[in-house]
Amino acid sequence: MKEGKEVELSIASRKIDSASFEQLVRPHLAMAYRTACLIIRDRQLAQDAVQEALVEVYQSLERFDPERGRSFRAWFAKIVTHRALNAVRRFKPVDEYQEWPDESTNPLDSIIEREEQQQIWKAICGMKVKHRTVVILFYYGDFSVAEIAEMLGVFEGTVKSRLHHARKLIGTELRKHDDTPHLSKVGVSTND
Repeated sequence: MKEGKEVELSIASRKIDSASFEQLVRPHLAMAYRTACLIIRDRQLAQDAVQEALVEVYQSLERFDPERGRSFRAWFAKIVTHRALNAVRRFKPVDEYQEWPDESTNPLDSIIEREEQQQIWKAICGMKVKHRTVVILFYYGDFSVAEIAEMLGVFEGTVKSRLHHARKLIGTELRKHDDTPHLSKVGVSTND
């Protein structure tokens, strides 16, 4: 969605125009659900987190200020991320590997094979929430380091450090398996 159209819709939505609000959030719902699902690792709790985020966005849309240089997508993702992190704190997530919420949007499908995905996912699931969150937002949400830092309320250096640590954890997990020929394509070094 073009930023000008997004600004128009956000202004119209502030006047409690449900059609404008729906047009504003619809393009971002798949990203929101995927992000919540990957952070929480439970589909039902992810749906609840996205629903909570939608209510919060609807009630506080006047706080979104496109003049501050932030896109609606990033602002919405920040709220979804916080709702997902709250759900992780409240509930113990499922530890088993789950299918991706939307196979067509998984960026790793074209890069590595399914077995490697499961190994990587196992490593991601084993991480602390703070590391798992930055990995999900960076690699699966396609957010920049600066956007993630702003979403989480931390410094960019902290995000970079968490990404570095997460990559090391993934590399350690993948080193346990001898059949990892395509790892260099995702920036994971097995020779740390």
